[in-house]
Amino acid sequence: MNEAALGSAVFGGSLSVAARPASASGLAVHAPLAGLAGTDLSRRFCYWRGSSGRRYLFSVFPLGQGRCADRCPRFEQAVVVAVAHRRDGDRQILFIGETGRHPDLFFEGGRLHRAIAAGANEIHVHLLAEDVRARAAIVRDLQT
Repeated sequence: MNEAALGSAVFGGSLSVAARPASASGLAVHAPLAGLAGTDLSRRFCYWRGSSGRRYLFSVFPLGQGRCADRCPRFEQAVVVAVAHRRDGDRQILFIGETGRHPDLFFEGGRLHRAIAAGANEIHVHLLAEDVRARAAIVRDLQT
């Protein structure tokens, strides 16, 4: 399945991430934390910049083998991004959602499982949104 078809099937549109500003393409852009460059923590955190130009800090959790139930952190009221981290360093968002108050329902949901089956090998989690409206705004910003 090509990238456009993959994004359309899983997410409803392709969100291929490359080194370009969000405003030029309308796509979310991944960026490492410069202050952590060269440290062991550099792989554990990143920013995603939405189409608005705002950037959001995410914790990065690599997915190993096994079921998502065994691999995914279960945070309440979080924004979650399922990401395909490619060998060349590019990242593609395959799914974005928010856990609400029932993360078990979210993590057992079909869309997240389809994203993992389609190649998501990292889960990025944003915990700093103040309320449901803020989480919804982040999801919209990263989707457009």
